[in-house]
Amino acid sequence: MRKTFFLRNIIILSLMTFNALGQSDKSTKLDISISGGLSLPVGSYGKKSPSKSAIYVEGAPVLTVKGFAKDRSGFAKTGYCYNLEIKYKLTTSLRLLLFTGTYSNTVETDGMSDFLTQVKDNRETKVEEDDYSFLYFTPGIGYYYSLNKFELGLNLFMGYSISSFPYYKFILLYTTVDPPIIFAHDGPEPDLGAFTLGTSLSATYNISSRFRIGIDILYQRANFAYNMSPRSIPGGNPVFDFSDILKARVINTGLKIGYSF
Repeated sequence: MRKTFFLRNIIILSLMTFNALGQSDKSTKLDISISGGLSLPVGSYGKKSPSKSAIYVEGAPVLTVKGFAKDRSGFAKTGYCYNLEIKYKLTTSLRLLLFTGTYSNTVETDGMSDFLTQVKDNRETKVEEDDYSFLYFTPGIGYYYSLNKFELGLNLFMGYSISSFPYYKFILLYTTVDPPIIFAHDGPEPDLGAFTLGTSLSATYNISSRFRIGIDILYQRANFAYNMSPRSIPGGNPVFDFSDILKARVINTGLKIGYSF
């Protein structure tokens, strides 16, 4: 009997609470939104200059390129992004934030292939490279201004990003063996981690007291240091070690939809 009475009171209280939350717009403290769109490379990350970023083997009897310095030219192309944003309302204007998501950029390899072919006296060489892929987790704080059903926001955030290893290879198509010899990194390919800093602008429109749609423009930056050990495969020696930094700089922009609790 006691259990039945207690359970009934819990159900009634829960229904009353949900009903009050549904009717009171002032109760909304938590906002969750998802977004997706384009990832636009900027700065050296988007540059595509093989002649200025080529790393040469010192002392080699013939001009030999052992890699490309990604801190000078990242060769990144427009890609895509997906984001999850969680906001907690501190005051009418201030929000605590958590941005997490992923973005990816394909790599422009045609220019590198043409450059290496020219360096090797027009002997055909092809460059292949994996897409850049990133995952980030970044807390932050934001300032918001409301005007009727519209809300504008400016956010600052910092945190941690993970990048896939920037693996690429030179395929020596002029060699007579099948498959052709490649010149590439030969060693571990760990994921890379780096401190991330960024800012974003947002504009949203309240469809109802709970649902909203909008757009985001988000800029973020991170420097991923890594080591390369390229050599001819199979069986090539010596190994031409060098260190490099992938300076990821992107503007991620897209549409978003959110829900307030």
